[in-house]
Amino acid sequence: MDKTLCHYHSAQPATWHCVPCQRFYGDCCIPLSADAPEHTPTCPLCSGKLDFLGAANTAQPFWERIPRFFVYALQSGPLAVSALLALASLFMPNSILLWLILFSIATKYFYSVIEANSQAESQAPSLLSAFSGDGFGLFFKQLVIFILAFAALWLAVDFDSEALYWAVTLGLLLALPASIIRLALDKTLGSALSPDEVGQVIKAMGWRYLILCAFLFILWQSPSWVIYMLSSGLPRVVLMPVAAFLFGYFGVVMCAMMGYAVFQYQAALGYVIADEEGHAGFPEGEYLRRRALAEAEVRLKEGQSGQALETLRMALERMPDDLKLNERFHQLLYGLNARDRCLRHLQHYLPLATRSNPALAATALLNARQLQADFLPDDALICEKLAEALLMRHKTHEALSLLRNLHQRFPDYPHIARAYLLAARGFAENLGQVEPARKLLAFIRARYPQSPLLDDVATLEATLTRLAERS
Repeated sequence: MDKTLCHYHSAQPATWHCVPCQRFYGDCCIPLSADAPEHTPTCPLCSGKLDFLGAANTAQPFWERIPRFFVYALQSGPLAVSALLALASLFMPNSILLWLILFSIATKYFYSVIEANSQAESQAPSLLSAFSGDGFGLFFKQLVIFILAFAALWLAVDFDSEALYWAVTLGLLLALPASIIRLALDKTLGSALSPDEVGQVIKAMGWRYLILCAFLFILWQSPSWVIYMLSSGLPRVVLMPVAAFLFGYFGVVMCAMMGYAVFQYQAALGYVIADEEGHAGFPEGEYLRRRALAEAEVRLKEGQSGQALETLRMALERMPDDLKLNERFHQLLYGLNARDRCLRHLQHYLPLATRSNPALAATALLNARQLQADFLPDDALICEKLAEALLMRHKTHEALSLLRNLHQRFPDYPHIARAYLLAARGFAENLGQVEPARKLLAFIRARYPQSPLLDDVATLEATLTRLAERS
């Protein structure tokens, strides 16, 4: 079964579906609120409630998780069940009734492992769970399935056709895992024997079901191989408990794999199951920001630029100083060439971005210059900080234009000396223009004789002198 992807992000798996809009959304488009985890999210386009797809498109393929199944069986619950089987093989009397009870308990536990993994639960069932609750009759239902399977083989042998015998054998081997899965999910013998129900499991997994069967066959044979390798060196009294322990351990591994296969192909099997880790909800502020950004992106990709702007505007009314929202609002205004509105928004956005992220503010200024060539911020500190950020990006002419005649435009600004020292460095280091740099340094000495930056001025003057001598 191919995974369904987000309609707007082709690399993201879908977790939500809007039936009226026929749109699939990933978590990238539908954030959740940590303050209202029970709230069903709505479609960004029609505001209708979305259908949850569970982890059908986000589940990791079972063949990539094989090491985890072996680790899963090393938890206290599975190890305790395996140890119980090992001890029973040594000390339990040869009573058919006692052995039937033991196999009922073990079978119940194995099926609980399938059920737990079908829900993507990382914690294995405890040993005590095998002695309580319903499910003890699963052993006898499973026993009926095995008896019918052996009866089918017996009939195949009676036909004296080797081809028929192997066809029946392979058919049973292929159908058995699906039958076990059905019995674990529905708890009824009818479902486990129904060709339609069993076929649904096989159809849901497609050709990947063959991979599952191959791994299960290898795991089923593994205890026998281990015992065969140990048989020449260990006495029977030791081999019996080892074999019983391995039967329990590998049985849990097999059941964990089958259960996770149900989780992986839940959609085709008619289930909606979320991962145990769940979908992380975000705090109120982060949730509102992500929802607004996601809805704006969806509407923009649908060609609804006006609605996208309105979504961001409404979000900014609630969070006017949110940098990401302001950045996206500016980008959208600039991209739509909304000149007047973009320039008005810069009056709020530029100071905010300059304080938080000068590089981001420098980009916004360069955008503004595309809309208005002589655009200048109306704050001296912003001009200075933006000039510094632009110089770091080697946008020297744009940076120097912000500092030109700064003492005349902002006569009360207390950091003129610092700004002009920055401009002098821009002329000297970026443009290699010594004379304008010297004039600015001389201006600082004459106008600000008490400035604490005079040592830096002297250092730069000495550097300029050496450069002039070399040239």
